[in-house]
Parts: sequence; C-alpha cells; structure tokens
Amino acid sequence: MNGFLTALLPSIILLALVLLPLGVVVALVLLAKRAERRNARRSPLSEKLLHQAGSQARKRTEELGDDLMERIIQIMMIGPMTMLVILLPRVNWSRLQFNWLNWLVMLGAAAWIAWLIRAIFRIRKERRKWQQGMLAEIAAAQQLDRLQAQDCFVLHDLPAGDFNIDHVVVGPHAVFAVETKSRRKPGQGKASANVTFDGSALQFPGWKETRPLEQARAQAEWLAKYLRDETGESVVVYPVLCLPGWFVTLGKDARRSAVRVINPKMGSLFVDAGNQPVLPGAQRNRIVNALQKRYPDII
Repeated sequence: MNGFLTALLPSIILLALVLLPLGVVVALVLLAKRAERRNARRSPLSEKLLHQAGSQARKRTEELGDDLMERIIQIMMIGPMTMLVILLPRVNWSRLQFNWLNWLVMLGAAAWIAWLIRAIFRIRKERRKWQQGMLAEIAAAQQLDRLQAQDCFVLHDLPAGDFNIDHVVVGPHAVFAVETKSRRKPGQGKASANVTFDGSALQFPGWKETRPLEQARAQAEWLAKYLRDETGESVVVYPVLCLPGWFVTLGKDARRSAVRVINPKMGSLFVDAGNQPVLPGAQRNRIVNALQKRYPDII
C-alpha cells in the first residue's frame, strides 16, 4: 500500500501544483459573483440597446482574442508541465528534505498567487465599471443620434488630448459637450432612479456628487478653446451631463448653473435655444471639420 501511495505521490503533487491555484481563483470569483447578485444596486437602464454598426463583428473579435490568449497560456504551460512529468517520478521521496531555500520558494509562490488573485479582482472590478460606462454611452448615443433628423451633427467619443469627450452635438445654435455617467440605482421602483440637480450638486438616493459637473464644465472649456484656435472663431460650447436611466429633477437654481443635467431622452435642449442666433452654415462646417480632425487615421 505504501509503495502504491509513493508511486501516486508525484501525480498528486503535479495535480496540486497545477489545479490548486486555479481552484482558489475560480472559487473566489464565484463567491464574488454571488455577492454581486445580492447587491441591492442595479443598472438604471431598462430599455433594450440597439446594435451599432459592427457590433457582432466586434463581439466575435473579442471572443477570438480571448481564445487566442487562452492558447498562448496553454503553450506557456507545456514546458513546465513536461518538466514536472519527467522529473517528479525520478525524485526519491524518502530522502527528500526541505531546506530554508525550498520553503522560501514556496512562500514566494504563495505570495505571488495572492498578488495575482488581488490583481484579478481589481481588474475584474475595473472591467465591470468600464462595461457599465460603455452601456450608458451606447444608450445616450442612440438617443442623441436621433437629433440628426433635427439638423444636428453628432459625434461620439471625441479624442481630446489625454481624455475623451463622450459626445459632441453641433446644434443649429450652439455646440454641446456631453459627458455621460453611469450610476447603479439602489432598491426598486421609480423613486430609486430619481436624481435632483440643485444647480451645484447631484443628489442621488443616498449620496451626493459634484465631480461629474466639474468634469463636464472642464471638457466644454477645452472644446471651446480648441474650436476657437482651430477655426479662428468663438463659439458657445455648453457643458451637458447625461444620466441614462435616471429621472432628472431640476431644482429652482438649476438654470443658473453652466452645466445642463439631462436624461438623454430630453433632446429638446439641443435644438431649442430660445433667442440665440442660428450658427451660419459655413461656420458649422468649419466646426465639424475641426472636430473630425481629432479622430486618428485608420492604418
């Protein structure tokens, strides 16, 4: 019996070395997913998102990228696995003794695994955040694109130095820099998706924010300066904060703020400018051409 166990020991160690770290990661990820499902917060988006041009091709490209990475990882594992299979049966387990260097290597391996697990959770959290932001931008874009039927020119994800402006709307009377934010709503019912803008802060159910307003204002200032430098003409650029899925309530002081806070369905803002004069067609063309120059060339 002892001989049988001794013969199996190399295989057991090999399986443990390969499967134990992977098993720990899988178990922790499953526990994290379970915790996320129990989280009271959920997406405010309730409508289906239409496919954009190239959606299926982009999805398939991402899937092929994941498959490619999986194959590369398998190739990287072949060498170490082969060496383990060859060398482990040659080990004299009865005379094997662990010295301080062996324990140090095992401690280093354990620390490395712990660091990788932490990195996986951090990347996974960041990936989920970017995914929520992407869906919010798609929802906003699908509403804003309808403005093109009302003599508006709409651009998305405009490169602007070391940041991007989510949407730019060149309306009949002015230019709008639109920043889209995704915030998960707590609880159930319409009340859980109400946000109030009092002119200086956003009051969500249970928390308050001002940073998105500052970001929208800064982006509009950058865009106004860029268009002035590029076209030689001053143009009004309004900062807009867009909150897809949220019911926006404007307080009495909201109109005093330079930032407009909207749900993307509130499209009248971009075409109804009151007594503001219409932008000349030639100036609008120069603005659009200047904006299009910000996009990189396709290689």
